Amino acid sequence: MVIAVHNVQRPLGRAVSSCWSPATEGLVHVVVVCHNVGVEDIRSNVLGVPDGSITFLQLDDGLASPSGPKNLGLAQCKTPYVLVLDSDDYLEAGALEHWLDVIKGTAADGVIAPLKLQTGDVVRTPRARVFRRHSLDAVKDQLAYATAPRGLWSTELLRSMEFSYTQGLRTAEDLAPGLALWFSGARLEFPADGPHYVLGEDASDRVTAEFLPLMEEFQAVAGLQQAWLEALSADQRQSIATKLVRIHLAGALVRRGPGWGWPESDRLAVREFMDKVVAISPAFAGPLTMAEQSLIAAVSAPGADAGSFQNAVEEFAAASYWHKLLAPGILDNAKRDSALRHQLRLKFHALVARARSTP
Repeated sequence: MVIAVHNVQRPLGRAVSSCWSPATEGLVHVVVVCHNVGVEDIRSNVLGVPDGSITFLQLDDGLASPSGPKNLGLAQCKTPYVLVLDSDDYLEAGALEHWLDVIKGTAADGVIAPLKLQTGDVVRTPRARVFRRHSLDAVKDQLAYATAPRGLWSTELLRSMEFSYTQGLRTAEDLAPGLALWFSGARLEFPADGPHYVLGEDASDRVTAEFLPLMEEFQAVAGLQQAWLEALSADQRQSIATKLVRIHLAGALVRRGPGWGWPESDRLAVREFMDKVVAISPAFAGPLTMAEQSLIAAVSAPGADAGSFQNAVEEFAAASYWHKLLAPGILDNAKRDSALRHQLRLKFHALVARARSTP
């Protein structure tokens, strides 16, 4: 287990204690990397740890990037399997034991962790096929939507592919290595009905909650290696490109809202983002909804100024339910990464959950 921590206020004790159970006694070793913070300041937050089951490392690189401590922790791992756990996240009881059993029972290369918010709401990422649990397919199960590779992985697999978080990035440092893992051809299991990886929501300093300059926020996308992308199939590239536009670009625009100032530097970042996406796959737009396509067309138009961006974001916010659900092309709505199919999956999962909770 690798946990990077940069702040004494993070609930590290909760994260560490979630890694142990009687069934995994002697099997788990936690590596805590104290990033630009003293080891002794952090050590006092962790109590009741089995002897010899935790190692504290120090990394003072002066960078506001989580990639350095994560990579250092991974380099120190000597166990057959490894999991990277954010310091404000934790595992539900029995999760690690269950995932180890899944790997041993299927000879898989790794387990994709089912996710849940601290509030209890299940996060349906990746957007896998209904009831699909075994040997997930990167395209059919839309693994690209799971930006962060949360789960339990074969250490041998990660080292064979030279898995590494992108150095220096404040955000999305996991985008490139995550995509490399999803599209590696590794056998991945998804025990969606088992214990979850829980996303903590009580940290006050999550970088993903900040508004970085778009040029910085999009660095991870700009840094995706074109040679690696070109080695993928057309369907794989389209899956990645559509996700980048829908989640990273449209998401960044909508989060800032129509009141954002949209300086030239941000507008330039959007133009460069779209150049990158088109280079990955010109077919990215098909599964996008009418509202998404209108938004992207407006901000990508030559000469789009701050007012154009503000109007586009405002029109997106005001778009009807159907414009946010349906793609313009009838057949595009049948594509696996259409918003319509995603919403149908969510409704089906909700019905199943309701049926299971009914006495």
